[in-house]
Amino acid sequence: MFYNTAQLLSNKLSGHDYTGTDIASVVITGMSVVFLGLILLVLFVSIYGGAFKRRNEKKKAKQEAEKQAALADKPTVLEKAKPAPQSAPAVEDGIDDEVVAVIAAAIAAMGAKSGKKLVLKSVKRSVSQRDPWAAAGLVDNTRPF
Repeated sequence: MFYNTAQLLSNKLSGHDYTGTDIASVVITGMSVVFLGLILLVLFVSIYGGAFKRRNEKKKAKQEAEKQAALADKPTVLEKAKPAPQSAPAVEDGIDDEVVAVIAAAIAAMGAKSGKKLVLKSVKRSVSQRDPWAAAGLVDNTRPF
């Protein structure tokens, strides 16, 4: 069928004498090629989707197995009950104990909110790199419009 259509078109192109059957055969052939290509494309994408889905499921199963193994290796409740010795934070001279207590409380509150136990290790005064007037000028000149 495809050969006959191509032969008809080559014969008719020179004279521009097309009949309804010639046009219908070209249209039907073109549409069938396009739809066949679309069907193949859909099959190709669905096969790849299934392959990646299986790969992701295997990866999830492996992660779950690792989680279960990690949970099995965790210490029991009795082992957790022993508090670990905590060292006091290193504090620079000239910083009040009240300031250190407030900083430690703020860090503990942040840790409680995220479910982690955060520890204060040291407290130091920050040293300004710029003169306050220079810093104010920099902020004023680099402010967004």
